[in-house]
Amino acid sequence: MDTSKFIITTRPEIKFKPVETECIDVLNIPLTEIRLSDFDKKIADEIAGERPNVIVLTSSVGASEFFKHYYKYTENPYFIAIGEKTAEIIGKYTGNIEVPTSKNSYGVLEILSEHRHGNIALFRSNESNNIIRDSLSRRGIKYHEYYIYNVIKLKNTGLKTNFLSEKCIGIFITSSMEAKAFKDYAGISNDNKKIYSIGKTTTETLESMGYRVCATGKSDFESMIKYIDKINCQ
Repeated sequence: MDTSKFIITTRPEIKFKPVETECIDVLNIPLTEIRLSDFDKKIADEIAGERPNVIVLTSSVGASEFFKHYYKYTENPYFIAIGEKTAEIIGKYTGNIEVPTSKNSYGVLEILSEHRHGNIALFRSNESNNIIRDSLSRRGIKYHEYYIYNVIKLKNTGLKTNFLSEKCIGIFITSSMEAKAFKDYAGISNDNKKIYSIGKTTTETLESMGYRVCATGKSDFESMIKYIDKINCQ
């Protein structure tokens, strides 16, 4: 709908889907771009040889790419999905899925602690955070990590001009990489605009750079937009 105020979201174009709102508009300004990778025979051969029995997928894009290219090289693995959207994609192929109560890297680690003797494989992007990797390494848990798509920072986004607009009520940042790009484009001053985060890890990144996050979501883009819209209807 057309209103006098708007929230900026920073979702990559390939992941952004419009959400119906009542009291605010949503202006998506991507700060990053997802670039899908071609099939990698080296990865396929390693999967076929290693036969991982626990597979971690931390995004819907990663899940789609995994099933498009590499699922056929596995043998009935158990899947851990970081959130419901990722689980929906996995569910089209198999029912062996678990979603953590805390839909973030820490929640994934809680489940992985029950599979410490499994053969674990992580399928992620080149810019995924180090939380899962570092924790598994510290505990001496064997795992394999595969980068199956890339995320790059965009230039000349027009973010700062829109963010400083009187009609802009704030910004909703949906990844740690976007958080870092936001600082590069907008600086540390937020002009009293509210900053929302999609999840715990993104909030930690924002706070480490000096930003105050007014609300943290549970890794669900649509639900967070609905929440922001609701509080601005009051």
